[in-house]
Amino acid sequence: MQIDLNSTFGGAMGWGAGIYWFFQGFRDLKARRVMENIPTSKIMTGAVGSDVEIKGKVVCEAEKLVTAPISKSPCAFYSIEIQELRRRKNSTYWHTVDQYYSDEGFYVDDDSGATALVFVDKAKITRKGGNNSYRIKSNNFPQMPATLTDSLAFYKKQLRHFKLKETSWLFSKEYKFIEWCFFAGETVYVLGYAESGLKLLPKQKKKLSANDYNKVTKAIQSDPKMISRFDTNKDGKLDFEELQQGAKVVADKILEKYSRKKLEDLLPKTKMVFRHKKGHHFHISNMKEEDLTKKIAQLSALKIWGGPALTIACTLFLLFQWEIL
Repeated sequence: MQIDLNSTFGGAMGWGAGIYWFFQGFRDLKARRVMENIPTSKIMTGAVGSDVEIKGKVVCEAEKLVTAPISKSPCAFYSIEIQELRRRKNSTYWHTVDQYYSDEGFYVDDDSGATALVFVDKAKITRKGGNNSYRIKSNNFPQMPATLTDSLAFYKKQLRHFKLKETSWLFSKEYKFIEWCFFAGETVYVLGYAESGLKLLPKQKKKLSANDYNKVTKAIQSDPKMISRFDTNKDGKLDFEELQQGAKVVADKILEKYSRKKLEDLLPKTKMVFRHKKGHHFHISNMKEEDLTKKIAQLSALKIWGGPALTIACTLFLLFQWEIL
């Protein structure tokens, strides 16, 4: 008996995926029931310390908008998912290797007199509308759009597995970068465990990448006004400590998501903070609740019925593969 290891591995993966989808379908149904049973609350009057559902608009100042690297659209927040094309014996598939966000989260305002701060890490994101994507092989990385290259360099500390490193054509891999955004003024729906805004700690400041930090120092050294501003001993030039202090000041300004005036306005109004909490559903969407629950119901039915069907098919395949049947 000769066994094809690749086919056996594929069958085993399909068998496991079918079981996973079956149980995931029931988890999705449970999440749908939670959405239907929890009424939409106002941020000002919602009960913190429990699961809360809110609906409001994303808040972001015009001068603090970021540019999405693929669509080049101004937005309040974007995500880049990085997928690698992988191959089996007779098929190919896209495997997610990394993901990063333009910020830790964003503010939501529902005109109730209070705001909510939403940290997106580990949230279930469901969006209407298509995503923007860009495909390229690793040997062609130098041809990547500058906006995407700069974004990957700036957020490289968030990347655990992907490295922007050019390879030869012989060892090249194909990657797909998928972008989605939340826009200022866009209505979003958030369901999750709401902590009190009174416990909100100052966000840890990010740091510029080494490449961007070098650009800042060069910009300071080439600008007479900047030299004069940071020349504390007034000798007409910047020594190492003066240059580093100047770069730190400029970097802090670059990294501010919101202006000081806007933060002074937002923070006292922040009653709720949403973040992932084990044992609680955490969902963010720009869809209407009824459309979202309908979509979840359809997908869960597909998983509950399709999962066992896939497992049975893979079981029969493996039995024939091993000549048991």
